Amino acid sequence: MYKIGIDIVKISRIEKSIKSQSFLNKVFTENERAYCKKAENFAGIFAGKEAYFKALGTGLKFPLTDVEIGHDENGKPHLCGIDSSDISISHDGEYAVATVILW
Repeated sequence: MYKIGIDIVKISRIEKSIKSQSFLNKVFTENERAYCKKAENFAGIFAGKEAYFKALGTGLKFPLTDVEIGHDENGKPHLCGIDSSDISISHDGEYAVATVILW
């Protein structure tokens, strides 16, 4: 059985939020913070985490930092430690969108 989650985020909303160190620490792992250079990167990872929780169908039952989104040498995202999954993150204009498939 496949489970699918999707999320869309307005980049400017995340751009405001990442000014808070508390928000950064609550939402993003150390590796994610090191990877992100721009607000659109943070927005894409945030959307990916939200899409993952939607695919699970459980709501936010554990901290966002329990899920880490990494990237390979070509920039393709993946859910770290979750083998039966695929994730796609895209950006267009003011928005970042992510889709997660679990099996």
